[in-house]
Amino acid sequence: MAKQSPQCAKCTVLRCGSKEKDRNVPASCPTEKYPDLVRETKEKYLLPENQAVIQGWLGLMSKVLDPEKAGEKFSWTRIDEIIEYAKIRGMTRLGIATCYALLPESKLLSDILERNGFDVVSVSCLCGEVDPRDMGMPGNIFCNPILQAEVLNREKTELNLMVGLCVGHDILFLRNCKAETTPFVVKDRALGHNPAAALYLSQNPFYQDRFTRK
Repeated sequence: MAKQSPQCAKCTVLRCGSKEKDRNVPASCPTEKYPDLVRETKEKYLLPENQAVIQGWLGLMSKVLDPEKAGEKFSWTRIDEIIEYAKIRGMTRLGIATCYALLPESKLLSDILERNGFDVVSVSCLCGEVDPRDMGMPGNIFCNPILQAEVLNREKTELNLMVGLCVGHDILFLRNCKAETTPFVVKDRALGHNPAAALYLSQNPFYQDRFTRK
C-alpha cells in the first residue's frame, strides 16, 4: 500500500514539469491516482477567496520573473516578496507571530515593514503568562500560540508572518488564525534558522551520521 502512495519527491519521470504529456508515470502519481481531485481543485481555484491569492501571486511573479530583467529574480529576498504581495493585494495591516527568543529579529522585521508603509501588530508566544500546571503540563513557562492567533484575529490583521514558532506551536497558530499566513522564519536551533541546510549537509559524508536518528 505504501508503494502506491504518492512519491513525487522520488519521481524520475517528472511528466508534470515537462511538455511531453504522453510519458508513462507510476501508478502512484497523484495526477493518475486522483483524477477526481484534479477536477475538484480546479473548481476551488475559481472561488473568490482563492482567486484573490492567485492574482496576488501572479502579480508578484510577473515582477520576479520579468523576462526583461531575468537576472533580477535572484535578488528578491523573502521579505521583498512578502512586501510586494501585500501591496498588490492592497493589504495595510500585517501581523507578526514571533517566538520570544526571536524578538530582536521580529523588531527588525517590524521596522522594515513599517518603513514600507504597513501598520504592524506583533505578538510574542509568551503573552498570556499561562501557568503550565493549569494546562496539565510540567515546567514554569508556557507558550500560547492560540492566543497569538486570537489576538491577531481581534486586531484584524490581513496577512500574518510567523517568526520562529516551534514545531507544533506553528500548527496550532495556523489552525486558529483567520488571516492569510505565511512563514518568514522557520526555527532551526542548530542551523541559524535555515532548515534547508540540513538537506545539503546530509549529502556530505562527514555529516551523514548526524541526520540518522536512532
